[in-house]
Amino acid sequence: MKRVGVAGAPGILRTGLEALVRGDPEMQLAYTVESLEDAPATADVVITLDADLEPLQTPGPARVVLIVPSITPEFLRAALRAGAASVLPQDCTSLELRTAVEAAAAGLTAIRTADVEALTQVDTRRTEAAEPGASLSPRETEVLRLLADGLANKEIGFSLGISEHTVKFHVNSILTRLNAASRAEAVAIGIRRGLLLV
Repeated sequence: MKRVGVAGAPGILRTGLEALVRGDPEMQLAYTVESLEDAPATADVVITLDADLEPLQTPGPARVVLIVPSITPEFLRAALRAGAASVLPQDCTSLELRTAVEAAAAGLTAIRTADVEALTQVDTRRTEAAEPGASLSPRETEVLRLLADGLANKEIGFSLGISEHTVKFHVNSILTRLNAASRAEAVAIGIRRGLLLV
């Protein structure tokens, strides 16, 4: 039996994940926490609703299955590089989730066929990224500006009227699109590209 942890802010999605794990005879719910950073080392696999990739940088005993609002090729590459065993969209089926957990527990990586195809296609946006302002969405540009002001995720969320979870998703997308290793580097790149005015 696989010990499965669930990490994510309280809500319908987390409740649904808990019910799915409890209802599967091959899984045992090891714990439920609000953040992957709070996850104890008592699970074989952790299903997380947190799009923040930083906690993945620290190797742990559990493999991680990420569930995010949407998947871009850039985010998928970054998540796999960070050590995620699988990345699924929030509208994934229970079968897809069970398969991802099975694969993660076996030390394998599971990616949906559509996402594999997206990864293998030539990304024409890479050439566009060289043009100032072409690599970030309007919302990501707003988040980058607030990062430059030194705001934390919670403060950015309050300022834009979005959840902290959504802010984390945007921050990770910004880091991936700008090929930045940190928030400070993302701000520096944004200034160089003319995305931010100084």
